[in-house]
Amino acid sequence: MYLNKDIVKEGNQILKNKSAMVSMPLSSADLNCLKGLYEYVVISSVDELVKQYDIRPGVGIAAPQVGVNKRMFAMNAVDFLDEKESHYLFAIINPIITYKSKELTYLPGGEGCLSVDRSTNGLVTPRHYAITAKCSIYDFNTNKIKTVTLKLEGYPAIVFQHEFDHLDGILFTDKMYHPNDLDKNIFPLYEETEE
Repeated sequence: MYLNKDIVKEGNQILKNKSAMVSMPLSSADLNCLKGLYEYVVISSVDELVKQYDIRPGVGIAAPQVGVNKRMFAMNAVDFLDEKESHYLFAIINPIITYKSKELTYLPGGEGCLSVDRSTNGLVTPRHYAITAKCSIYDFNTNKIKTVTLKLEGYPAIVFQHEFDHLDGILFTDKMYHPNDLDKNIFPLYEETEE
């Protein structure tokens, strides 16, 4: 598992680079990286383990954040608005977003990032409320990879888009605006897209 000292911080060029596709089958180095990302989001969701390992809690972490410019990330998001409180725990490889809804959303309290230690004052340019993504998922129970299509909306979609941005060298701070600017019609019109 990665510790706080392993996380690349804002200002490092690695976070600005576009990440390369991951070759299949996974190399042992790529598998170890993905496993470390996955373990981080699992462990950081348990308060006692956060204290034990002295790590920052996070619902997602991407390979560039640990110095690896490969298209991989892990996410561990719970949709509390869903009546079943659905759990979205994934180790994701080579994601491609194929659909973005016209409806937009954002986190009212703003987003955070394990790579950004400073406090930020602002919201992230609205993200798409719903997305569809094709990707490979690594299942650590079976040690197998499967190709899936994920349909996400609300909070899990925001988490996915945040981590996906890391793969393209984009930090959430690159997309921040002041809440007062929301009324100034500064955002482009988003259309539903299929890529």
